[in-house]
Amino acid sequence: MRDQIKDKSYFVTFLSKLENLDRQTEEKIASGSVKPDRVLPARLSMINSLIRRISAKYSSGMSPDQLLKEYFEATDLISTYWPGNCKFIGKKREILDQYSLGNYDTMLWMFSLGYLLDVSIVQFEKLVNVIDQDQVKDKLFEFITSAKIPNRPKLKEESYKHGWKLFGKLREATETEDKAKAESLIKAFLEKDWYKEHKNAGWYDNHKGKHDTYSGYWCFEAAAVTCIKGLDDSTYRDQQYYPKDLADYYRANH
Repeated sequence: MRDQIKDKSYFVTFLSKLENLDRQTEEKIASGSVKPDRVLPARLSMINSLIRRISAKYSSGMSPDQLLKEYFEATDLISTYWPGNCKFIGKKREILDQYSLGNYDTMLWMFSLGYLLDVSIVQFEKLVNVIDQDQVKDKLFEFITSAKIPNRPKLKEESYKHGWKLFGKLREATETEDKAKAESLIKAFLEKDWYKEHKNAGWYDNHKGKHDTYSGYWCFEAAAVTCIKGLDDSTYRDQQYYPKDLADYYRANH
């Protein structure tokens, strides 16, 4: 067990429930019982479910290798159904070249997990192609992407028009050449910012809910940045949101 909030039996039940729901959805789509205009929402919901399954598997103590099945399924669904359907809609109903916080988290976690799980370039590029099609330009996305695909053109500026100031310390950590400073920034980000900054996220405080939607709270992006920069995570590896076993898994394979 890695999670500090729920026990093993909770996650066994949680995973079984989600797997059954996803299987039923797949069967309904395959049989044609889902109306054509509801297939897209169903597929997008499955992406969210798969990511929750990844988080729950990690929370329950499963090995990183056991996360790959859901990761590959989520990647395939994202590459097919995400482009053009998940962008942020402004106050004037204009479609902007950016994502809402929930969709931003989804893509950031997928990039981070792809790097930490050391998936193939072919798999990783499926995600890269999506943000390129959506014309979303983001420093954290590109920091991770460029570490996986070194010849990717450098980002000149981000595409945001609707501003938000989240992930500040983590972004600063990616930009500094001072490793000790980067380590200090990530430690502070995990301890003070990450969870608090997500107070408007759909999963915030869901460990307190009555409907058992909690899958774990993990800042996969902090581990990805740590590994990319070759940082010493000894001062924050036991912080409750830091997925240290994924960082160790990456290091063991490199």
